[in-house]
Amino acid sequence: MGMKQGTIELILFGLIFLSLQFWWIRMTIKNGRTGEVDKWGQKTSSKKLNELEKSKQDLEKLFRS
Repeated sequence: MGMKQGTIELILFGLIFLSLQFWWIRMTIKNGRTGEVDKWGQKTSSKKLNELEKSKQDLEKLFRS
């Protein structure tokens, strides 16, 4: 009894899929430990967040007047 057609391809596909899953989980855990990360994978600085918060408050004051 030999291997059926497509067995090797399915095994390769499964190995690639599993390796990508492990990589994705590892990167998710790593990014969670290092702090906030924006949608492009860059670490956000607290200074940048503070500037954004200040700009937001200034705009809210402007719209309330």
